[in-house]
Amino acid sequence: MPSKIKIYAKASFHADEIREKIKCGCDGLELHLQKDFLEKGSRFEACYPQELFRMHNIEAVHAPFYGSGQVMNLEQIFQHEDVSPLRHVFRLAQYCAELWKHRILVVIHTSLSYFDFMEYELLRRRMDRLLHQFFEAYPLVDLGIENVIPMEYQGQQGESPRLCNGIFTDLTRIVCDLRERFGERVGSVLDVCHAAMTEKYLSVLLQAADFLPCTPLPPELDYRMERFFQIHQGICRLIHLNDFTGNGYGKNHGTPFREQEQAEELIRLYRKYAYDCPLTLEIREENYQDCVNYRKTKKMLEEAAGTALCN
Repeated sequence: MPSKIKIYAKASFHADEIREKIKCGCDGLELHLQKDFLEKGSRFEACYPQELFRMHNIEAVHAPFYGSGQVMNLEQIFQHEDVSPLRHVFRLAQYCAELWKHRILVVIHTSLSYFDFMEYELLRRRMDRLLHQFFEAYPLVDLGIENVIPMEYQGQQGESPRLCNGIFTDLTRIVCDLRERFGERVGSVLDVCHAAMTEKYLSVLLQAADFLPCTPLPPELDYRMERFFQIHQGICRLIHLNDFTGNGYGKNHGTPFREQEQAEELIRLYRKYAYDCPLTLEIREENYQDCVNYRKTKKMLEEAAGTALCN
């Protein structure tokens, strides 16, 4: 376990934002691709200024969103006839890996349950075949699969909430299954904001579930933050670190920690379960050319890490 935790900054593919994150201080960048990459990905070398690739160390690349705002989830991508958007993400990651001379992690969400993962035989076979192709074609690229929240909701679109299954043990079981075939090139990405929202919403659901026993719940239904750290132990490649307020959606998502104790508790769990992976601060800003929330969160985290070392 490292004495100094590496801290990355999430940044979109825009020079001004990257410069600001560099000023804030970070050990590397996680590029958050936007929907424009869906159009430019096949020729990204020509479409984006070369300085964007060389401004600061790139460590991870997050798959983009569709134009509707929908996340490109693992199970959705591999059911599409055209998987070129993900292929372009892998190719970009390989390009950055060769430039910076180290491996790059491609980050992608999944809301797939383990039950469905095992039942959807055709999807699983296609996913295996394509991942074999991607890993062979892009040897310096790994895959990190991220946990999601138990419900997706786009209120402005007038849609009903979509409940998600792959929120906890589902993800880690899927990752472990994939690691049997692809080894350490597949790992998990633990998003603590998503974990905290899962704990909030499912604790209410479980309290209302009369069919469950009143005795302490089994580990499979334990959605506390510590259980997330415990079950991702040994397979986690990256932690996304931020908080949420209110319902966790829109401007309530990806906020700084409200209390220093929150940062200290997360660092305590990081140390307790012997994590050695880096942290990406995913922090929402009013102005991404003046990242006051990122600076605030980074300071809280550094103080928490310092306190943990002294104890």
